[in-house]
Amino acid sequence: MSWISEHYAGVLVVSGLLTLSMLQFALAPGRAQRSTFGEALEGPVAEIIVRGWGLLIALIGGMLVWAAFHPETRAMAVAVAVVSKAFFIGSLIAQGRRYLKGFSGVAILIDGMVIALLVTGLWASHQG
Repeated sequence: MSWISEHYAGVLVVSGLLTLSMLQFALAPGRAQRSTFGEALEGPVAEIIVRGWGLLIALIGGMLVWAAFHPETRAMAVAVAVVSKAFFIGSLIAQGRRYLKGFSGVAILIDGMVIALLVTGLWASHQG
């Protein structure tokens, strides 16, 4: 438990940079969707929604990086990230096997590990 406390800023930075990579959905929504989900929503409204979603997720990544250097913001940044990631994982799993293959399956594993690290680190920092 002390390891996570000592390295929590690093965990926040790495988690934040991984989450920030979702900016690809704002910049190249079709390509990012196909590489992650194996298919893409089409049309102007879909592009607006996917670009906005990608930017919002990237902003959460930015919040985690910020929180690494501003401890007073950690609880809020971690809470937002955990809720967002848990909802994403739940949404993918609710679709059954359709999105469990390919990179979206990897995203479930990575986001699950990030959730565990973020929550454990926040809890450990409040214990000591």
